[in-house]
Amino acid sequence: MRQIRSAFIGTIFMSLFAAELQAQVPETWDLRRCVEYAMKNNISVRQSEVDILASEITLKQSEMQRIPTLNGNLNHGFSFGRTLDRTTNIFVSRSAMFEQISLQSNALLFNFGSLRKQIEANRITVEAGKASVDKIRNDIGLNVANQYLRTLLSKEQLELSRIVLRQTQSQLSNTRKLVDAGTLPELNAAELEATEARDSATVVQTNAQLQLELLTLKSLLNLPADIPFDIDTPPVERIPVDNILEQDPEGIFGTAMTNQPQIRANNLREEAARKLLEVRRSQLYPSINAFAQLNTNFNQFFQKNTGFNITGESATGTYVRNGSAILPVYSPTGTLMTSKKGFGELWNGYGQQLRDQFGQGLGINISIPILNGWQSRANIERAKLDIRRQQLAIEQDTLRLKQDIYTAYQSAIGAYQTFQAREKAVRTAERSFELASKRYEIGVMQTIEWLTIQNNLTRAKIDRLVAQYDYVFRMKVLEFYKGKGLRL
Repeated sequence: MRQIRSAFIGTIFMSLFAAELQAQVPETWDLRRCVEYAMKNNISVRQSEVDILASEITLKQSEMQRIPTLNGNLNHGFSFGRTLDRTTNIFVSRSAMFEQISLQSNALLFNFGSLRKQIEANRITVEAGKASVDKIRNDIGLNVANQYLRTLLSKEQLELSRIVLRQTQSQLSNTRKLVDAGTLPELNAAELEATEARDSATVVQTNAQLQLELLTLKSLLNLPADIPFDIDTPPVERIPVDNILEQDPEGIFGTAMTNQPQIRANNLREEAARKLLEVRRSQLYPSINAFAQLNTNFNQFFQKNTGFNITGESATGTYVRNGSAILPVYSPTGTLMTSKKGFGELWNGYGQQLRDQFGQGLGINISIPILNGWQSRANIERAKLDIRRQQLAIEQDTLRLKQDIYTAYQSAIGAYQTFQAREKAVRTAERSFELASKRYEIGVMQTIEWLTIQNNLTRAKIDRLVAQYDYVFRMKVLEFYKGKGLRL
């Protein structure tokens, strides 16, 4: 029973250990996944998407302005001292509870197309914002692709340094056998041991550089620094690239002018600015609105009349004729007797008062701008400046785009020529190393000379690798401007 229990616990432990190892295995990402993830999760893209949502809200609000407005008001309060009786419009010195209810509606009938043009301008602004987001995504894609290739280069350099280390270790093993046999001096083995130490340090350094490149790539992707992460390693010679001899920078520029989102965003912003100029001009003319309203009132005094205590009389200053006699008119004087109303009595006649005070209104409002401190004219001039500003932005971005394309083309030409030269240098260094190894094996060449030739070969391969990756990236930039996207 104890053996079964031990076996069971051991099985659970091994399963957990295997699961932990599997969780630590870095996930491999290719370029497409890196670019798509960065475009979706980059903070700049998400901020721009929030700006688009704000623009869409503005567009929705302008579209809803076509619908008549409808607003209700309810005022309920208390008045004290001399106040207005809202049911008789007579001022009295009595405390009261009052309520006012109203409903207003307003509808735009005509404003020389100002609202329609404003809606069109807002709609174009939304489209321009989407094009700007596409521009940000493209920039992120290029940055990710560049860093991806830099990371690939570091992986290739690490693998190359490991190959060199293994070659040195193999040569050291053979030399040690010859030294032990007395065929070669101890100095040869010592020199190879020193070279092995330097090659080991190179492996450590290139591995550290690779980890830094991976951290930089994770930063562009907004991935946590501690997450296991690795990239797919397609052979650089199998990465598809267009033929540099078939590239025409002017043709690429013409294509880029139709597919680059920054150019489209600038054109849309200019169009929106022209619509806003039309809006500002239409505000110089009258606008016509229809309005309607409903209202009613309720008023109730806190005190109720309970009687009148007559204490005397006074002349009113008026007279009546009785036959031939003219008699003065007297008015009784005294005190009005009141008492406080209960809460329920305050609402007596509520519905009747609302019906009796119910009023309606309907009409048309014409607003004519005459003198408003040059505000409308100033808005027109500002709109003209906005158009000019957008035209300058188009001119600037067009020149920058052309400059970038021609620079990328010349850089690709230079990278291609450099790669061809490095390729030739590697072939020459490989031939020299092959001949040197044969001479070293038969004891004709000293170890230091063989190591120098080996280092030359290593440097030539590294230079070729750097030139090849540089050429691939330059070509990818040209393919991007041609609208082909990013592909490895």
